[in-house]
Amino acid sequence: MRRLALAALCLALFACERPRPREEPTIPVHTEVARRVNFVPALTLLGVVRAAQSIPVTAQQRGTIVYAGSSGLRTGVAVRKGELLAEVRNDDVRFEQTQARLQAEAAAADFERERRGFEQGIVSSAQFNAAKVRASLAREQYNAATRHVTTLRIVAPAGGTLVVTKAIPAGAAVDAATVLAEIATNGVPRVESAVAASERAQIHPGLAVAFTTPEWSGKGTITEVASTIADNGTARVVAEISGASPAPGTGVEIRVELDHRNDVLTVPEDALVAGADGAAVFVAASSAGRAGTFRVKRVPVVLGGRANGRVEIVSGLHDGDHVVVRGAEALTDDAVAAESGS
Repeated sequence: MRRLALAALCLALFACERPRPREEPTIPVHTEVARRVNFVPALTLLGVVRAAQSIPVTAQQRGTIVYAGSSGLRTGVAVRKGELLAEVRNDDVRFEQTQARLQAEAAAADFERERRGFEQGIVSSAQFNAAKVRASLAREQYNAATRHVTTLRIVAPAGGTLVVTKAIPAGAAVDAATVLAEIATNGVPRVESAVAASERAQIHPGLAVAFTTPEWSGKGTITEVASTIADNGTARVVAEISGASPAPGTGVEIRVELDHRNDVLTVPEDALVAGADGAAVFVAASSAGRAGTFRVKRVPVVLGGRANGRVEIVSGLHDGDHVVVRGAEALTDDAVAAESGS
């Protein structure tokens, strides 16, 4: 009996010493109640300033490019019509002109001798006329070779501002029809950009836009949105600039103010968490059994427009949900959280 009592006592002591289940850690968060409000979303795009009209500056001959200025062609530089911009060095074209000049001089000398002989009556009219034709033909060939040489000079076809999309260094070999730059002429400038196919339906002509660069800001209006989607999954968007604008070729950021939305749910962008299934938010789901604590649930959401640090929730969230708006990055599904006072 004493052995049985001792064994029972040992079992009781062992049971008392078993470790208690460890409590789940409580993660401090901030929440807000989802409410439907009026919302003016915005969309940010990247674009490039384009001239209303541009004329290409093209090499007409193959050869080695030599620029009139030491720095080459640069975007934003103003040029005058007829101004020499560059020259193509091509020895073959120069040789053709030299050869044609020598042949023209020789034909002119022959014609002069035949003319004097014809006047003295020792050269027939047939010989004289043949020499005249040869001299005229040689002169025309020289004129043609000279015009060919002038095509080595690259001059501005119109006055305006240079736009260089791909710089070609001095001394590089170029082919005929190589475009060295474009000249932006007068006219209302525009900004060309592209919008993702998923956001294409949010943009339409007439929407107001704001443009910004590190040195400039301006306003304008969407004038064109392509109805087709390109192979890269975007649609072309064109906006017109009101007032002064930067030089063509300048990259700008475009903030498009989308249509006003009534009765929409929004959350701060910091509330969003990313995952393999897309964007999601954490909402308070149920009490965690301790005062002031609750369990959270990860809810996938469909996003809409954005503005001023907030994003529209198209679906997945309900009016009245308590959404975690700060501290969501530390949460997992069914984690225990508590409202933080800091």
